[in-house]
Amino acid sequence: MTDITQYPGLQEFWTEIQDARMQTSNWDLTQTVTQETMQSVVDEIHKRAPCKQNRVHYGMHILDWSDTNLRNEIYEMAVDRDAPYPKYNSQTLANWLIVFTGRIPAPYRFDFSNVPDNVLDLGLTSIEIGLASHMLIYSAAAKGLQCGFCRCLDFGYEGWQTTILSSLGISVPEEVQLIVGVGVASDNVNQTYNPHTDTWVDAYKDQGQKWSVEPKPAQSEYITWHNV
Repeated sequence: MTDITQYPGLQEFWTEIQDARMQTSNWDLTQTVTQETMQSVVDEIHKRAPCKQNRVHYGMHILDWSDTNLRNEIYEMAVDRDAPYPKYNSQTLANWLIVFTGRIPAPYRFDFSNVPDNVLDLGLTSIEIGLASHMLIYSAAAKGLQCGFCRCLDFGYEGWQTTILSSLGISVPEEVQLIVGVGVASDNVNQTYNPHTDTWVDAYKDQGQKWSVEPKPAQSEYITWHNV
């Protein structure tokens, strides 16, 4: 058994980075997050994020603000329109945006499951995206950045057909599984800036307070210990 004292400071750093990382939807676009910084995040995910047989069942589309129309279309799409009070997800207005999509890897000769190798396996895709996105948010936090998860996607939004699908090179909206904004958190509590429309839009900042409004169930309700 490895003696954890061989790695002094790691537990303290892990605790610190957990406390530093918050779900974020308010961005300071006056600050620059370089492509080199984003590449270093991607390199870490590529090197260390687990995936089945290292085949990678997901794609990552990394967007800056070069195409403001595409970024705005994603923002206009990222809303739960069925909610009583629909709220746009300004996580998508971050300095950078990562769109996780499904991916069909090349055929694998050691796969003996008899599952067709030309079918998009969104179940496996979702598992791997969860692992990669978890690494993403802490890699970003270690670099002084924040992230915002977004999964409120309006698959009926017309912008899919006019802009989003062709820009991302995908066939159907359902290929998009998760969107994560990455950038510098803003001190503005209620608004964030949309460069395409040149307007300030509603945002929200419940950092560190989500437990009070959406508490998780007790551990005993979903965690089972099988002790010998």
